[in-house]
Amino acid sequence: MAGAVSPSPEGAGARLLAVLARWAEVGPAGELLRRAPGDVAEALPADRVILSAVEHGELRALSAWTRDGDGDALAATLAAAPVVLEYPSAEGDALRRRVAQLQARGPDDALARHAWAAEMGWERYVLAPVVVQGRVGGFLHADRRADGAPVDERTREDLAAAALALALVFERAVLRQRLRRQQREMAQVARWVGDRSSQLSEGVGSLGERSDLATDEAGEPATPAPPGGALRDLLTRREVEVLQLMSRGASNGDIARELVVSEGTVKFHVKNILRKLRASNRAQATSRYLRLTMRERGEG
Repeated sequence: MAGAVSPSPEGAGARLLAVLARWAEVGPAGELLRRAPGDVAEALPADRVILSAVEHGELRALSAWTRDGDGDALAATLAAAPVVLEYPSAEGDALRRRVAQLQARGPDDALARHAWAAEMGWERYVLAPVVVQGRVGGFLHADRRADGAPVDERTREDLAAAALALALVFERAVLRQRLRRQQREMAQVARWVGDRSSQLSEGVGSLGERSDLATDEAGEPATPAPPGGALRDLLTRREVEVLQLMSRGASNGDIARELVVSEGTVKFHVKNILRKLRASNRAQATSRYLRLTMRERGEG
């Protein structure tokens, strides 16, 4: 990882290309977000780099890297202190303008003007928005405190390039994950169809075997469910993603890591899903999701 490297404008481009090549080989999006600060620090170079996400108007730290090796502890500290993004804070301005900035905090500056100023003790630092699918999904922050000149305009440009590269690779990683999920879901549906076909081939049998007409196929009370084809009208895109992961047995923690959100956000989505599907638990929601999916495909 990054060592004690002096800033070199001539070598920054080559280092960024090397980082981009490594990122292209990273699998899950979560792994990319975990390692990004250290790789960015190596490319700039920098002594401290923070990667954060924009969620519900707040800036929440995801990962961090420091030259003295306490990046994980720093990330945990900052994650416990989310920052409200509002103008005229530096981050609020960068969110609105979507441009990287070089910031120098004076002794009389209000702490609220700079994100995590109290925790980081910023003096001179750079920040760059990470724009994902047309909106600011997060930020990169970086500074240098020793072993070299402070960050400058060239560092700002290099961090902006790193943020652009991170956004592109992140989008690619998320698309690959979604494709794999869809492939697994199709395999699950195929197995479900196979099991259902086997049951149908066994025949109707006696009248006594049809005493379950008051229940649905999963043995649950026949509560009216939303009509087939209405799943994506009923749920938001994020709720559908959460429900898909729930159907594979993922816990709230697993879902949070997969979608790069907090567990509190996942619990909020799960609560809404159960309410909208009129399900009393996750198992019922999963069962109804599978049936609705089949109906939407015209196979139910």
